[in-house]
Amino acid sequence: MTRHLFTLFLALLLLTSLPGRAQAQLPELGNPVDTVLSPAEERQIGAEVFAQLRARGGVIEDPLLDSYLNDLGIRLMSSASGTRFAPQLIIVDNPMINAFTVPGGYIAIFSGLMLAAENESELAGVVAHEIAHATQRHIAQMVAAQTGNSMTAVAGFIAGILLGAIDPQLGAAVATAGIAGAAQNAINYTRMHEREADRIAIDTLRRADVDPRGMASFFETLQRRAGASPGRQFEFLRTHPMNSERISAIRDRLAGLNADRFGASDSQSFRLARARLAALTGTSGLSLEQPAETYRQAVTAERRGDHDQAVEKLRPLYRDHPGNRWYALPLARALNDTGRTQEADRVLADLISLYPGDSTLLRVEVDWLLDRGDAKTAYRTARQAVEERPKDAEAALTLSRAASAANRPLEHHEQLGRYFLLKDNLVAAHQELETAYTYTADNPRAQARIESTLQEIERRAGQTDE
Repeated sequence: MTRHLFTLFLALLLLTSLPGRAQAQLPELGNPVDTVLSPAEERQIGAEVFAQLRARGGVIEDPLLDSYLNDLGIRLMSSASGTRFAPQLIIVDNPMINAFTVPGGYIAIFSGLMLAAENESELAGVVAHEIAHATQRHIAQMVAAQTGNSMTAVAGFIAGILLGAIDPQLGAAVATAGIAGAAQNAINYTRMHEREADRIAIDTLRRADVDPRGMASFFETLQRRAGASPGRQFEFLRTHPMNSERISAIRDRLAGLNADRFGASDSQSFRLARARLAALTGTSGLSLEQPAETYRQAVTAERRGDHDQAVEKLRPLYRDHPGNRWYALPLARALNDTGRTQEADRVLADLISLYPGDSTLLRVEVDWLLDRGDAKTAYRTARQAVEERPKDAEAALTLSRAASAANRPLEHHEQLGRYFLLKDNLVAAHQELETAYTYTADNPRAQARIESTLQEIERRAGQTDE
């Protein structure tokens, strides 16, 4: 397991030790922190950290929840000021109320926080706050303020996150909690950064047409609940220090704005996302309105293998809301699991016609074909999607799986490398493409293509061939 940590440290050392690096880091104009940690380097670090988190488990991998949360992240990031990154959000399977940011716009939301939020504006407030830390590059600022080797400080920050994940003595829940604690202890946001993140988050929420009052109400609820239960730990309050003065500053800023122009406070998508997350994590006791409660029951039934009950509960929802992915996709899955494959295919085909080019639906379609033993059609379907959408990382990942099932090792590793490259994980991309190259002995075109991509990765990482 320590090999992953070694690989990351090696990558960080390469960024600082090669000839010409110092000159490359000095822009003519721009942010002074770029001389210590550039946005491209932040993305590389964030991608590697999240790859390790996923590899260790403890991350909820659900296409519908991933799509909802990342759509919200994109909406907020596009409305944020500062250095914008392509946001990458994941849900950590942990009941603690917490969230944390690693470099490059990579944000982890704990399942406990998402379930504790009572409406979308409260969740969006936390996400906007974390996005502000990313766009204002607070981590890079603190690295720049360190004495000694700045990249060593970055390596220490990464090690603090990864050590919690790679310690074999830790269980999954303890590991993910340790990851968050280590990350935030390393970041140790200053009061100035917290206040700046609050201010920018409010502006971001307004521009994204989300009610910014949700951020204040969520912070107040957490502080109130913590005060009522002194023995209960609210990790978000510990890692993002909150006090009455800070909440008052948020309220004062909100009071000076025109409330008539505040955006929406909730959405049906949030209510269904929260219900789905409750079902997937086995969380009980949430107060859910209809149809969210029926939806939670349906997802719970499907999760425990009662596919007929899931179909029974989902059919009316789908009938009343045709084309709604929250209902249609689990209904199609449940129908497929009960052997009603033709009906399942019709529901999925209707969705695909409504949402052409949707990576989530491509993944489901290919997975079904693989489950049915039709690796040839699965490969052909994924291959066509990648040709149509060469910049779609999720399509590349789906093709990688299909190629593996179709006994195409060269394409499996090459597409997995492309996936990591599109996600800015240069270390993993380089490793996969090097593996792919070992299968090119009788394929000179593939050799040239992969060599070119490897050289591009090395260029982006600041490496030079001697």
